[in-house]
Amino acid sequence: MTELQEAVYAVLQSSPVPLQVKDIYAGVKAKAPRLCDDSAFPCRYCGGKHPLWQHQSAWALQLLKQKKLIYSPKRGFWNKVSATIPDVRPIPTMPEGEHTHENLKRKIKEIGEILGRYAQEEYSARPYIYDVIWKDIEGLPRPSHVFEVQDKGAVDSALAKLQHARDMWKPNLFLVVTGERDRRKINMLLEPFFEGAFHSLRRDTIVLTPEAINDIHHAFNENKEVIGHFLEP
Repeated sequence: MTELQEAVYAVLQSSPVPLQVKDIYAGVKAKAPRLCDDSAFPCRYCGGKHPLWQHQSAWALQLLKQKKLIYSPKRGFWNKVSATIPDVRPIPTMPEGEHTHENLKRKIKEIGEILGRYAQEEYSARPYIYDVIWKDIEGLPRPSHVFEVQDKGAVDSALAKLQHARDMWKPNLFLVVTGERDRRKINMLLEPFFEGAFHSLRRDTIVLTPEAINDIHHAFNENKEVIGHFLEP
């Protein structure tokens, strides 16, 4: 289990009665505040109403249900089935350096493919090569999503590429910052750029950590078949 999944399960374990989702979120935040960054929002699809950790907690509920550790007695409520946390092999941590960069690109590509997108690494569009792009259908001239994976010490080059992508295609933009786990420090790192030359990217760019990509990739892989059914016409 990931730390967040363990926190969700621990909250349900400690309650003698079924809990509403909002109460589970409150319990997770009390047990593991460092995992609950309210400034990190996952996507435009929810209208920016829920921080990323709440989405990950919701995915954790579905994973725990799939493992038959919890159940939903009625809509909006969850309860435990087992009284002990099982011995589940942890998600491997990602190595540092260049391999991390390649690993993240692969996972972003696989997430896109699970979502039914055409996904490609090292997408060339002069004068840049983009780490990962998604298209709604292979062969379309414009990517719908552009991802750059960059170490915290060189984010300006990644932002320059994203700005160029926005000017050309107006896609959804994502920046994955490696080398720093603390979301507040990442925000502080990016602030001078978003206040300066790249101020126009502030509202258009979603910033993610490698841990977020790792969690999303794991959750999507665990539910690949179900997601495929959701995407069927």
